[in-house]
Amino acid sequence: MAISPIAETSESNSSKSLTRRIITGLVCAICYPTIALLRLGHGLPFAIGVSIFSVIAASELYSAVRRQGAEPTVVLGYAACIFFNLAAWKNAGDIVDPYLPLSLALLVIAGLLVELARKRPHPTANLGTTLLGAIYVGWLSSFVTMLRVSPNHLIVAPIAGTTTGAWLVIYVSMMTWGADTAALFAGRQFGKHKLAPTVSPNKTWEGSIGGIVAACLIGVAGAKVLEFPVYAGTILGLLVGVFGIVGDLCASVLKRDLGVKDFGGILPGHGGVLDRIDSIILTAPIAYYFITFVASLH
Repeated sequence: MAISPIAETSESNSSKSLTRRIITGLVCAICYPTIALLRLGHGLPFAIGVSIFSVIAASELYSAVRRQGAEPTVVLGYAACIFFNLAAWKNAGDIVDPYLPLSLALLVIAGLLVELARKRPHPTANLGTTLLGAIYVGWLSSFVTMLRVSPNHLIVAPIAGTTTGAWLVIYVSMMTWGADTAALFAGRQFGKHKLAPTVSPNKTWEGSIGGIVAACLIGVAGAKVLEFPVYAGTILGLLVGVFGIVGDLCASVLKRDLGVKDFGGILPGHGGVLDRIDSIILTAPIAYYFITFVASLH
């Protein structure tokens, strides 16, 4: 039976998209850990880099909500993204924790004042989307910076002159993106049962299980390299695998609600920056608190 040209074109486009996705993922996987290993300023360059990425990601989110009629106060959102990351850099969160309630209160008050100054205020939509960008993107991404600058006596840096925090970033990043890649291949090869058809039709239970297994394997392998307790590495891999999927689904819910396929187009095969970091901004906080908890036990 002859294959229609449309089917051939569709298959070709799908193959090209997969290739672009893999190449982009590999570039991120190589560049991100390299940046993480920089020791200049005790992690300040890394914090600045994460701040820049979070601002770009927030701008993608704000552009999407604007198309739905909301008018977020982007200056406040961008300032919050930068503040959260630089504060996380300063003593691994010691500055964030005491002043987080104050910073959030000031953010809400400033947003309400901006609405009072508008000719046609819509505080529910405008302030709500401003806070969404600031907290969902800015605050959650700051946990990547906290991983980078946090000391941990359970981790042994395998390369002299590097820090344990740098390797924590590499460790969590490899689990997160390794799970994402494994889920993609497992889903394409074995996927039959839809995970969340109304949210993300392409995700399957088989693919998700493949991603979680990959995260656990990377968790165990990384634990042995870093001399981290293997049981903790296994549990961490499980948590990262599960919450990586949750992060992806949460982003899909937002995109479906906003009527966009991708938040941006800066990364070939992946969409925008927010499309690329949607998993790690959920796995980083989980990993940070779990690793801190395990350290407290030892």
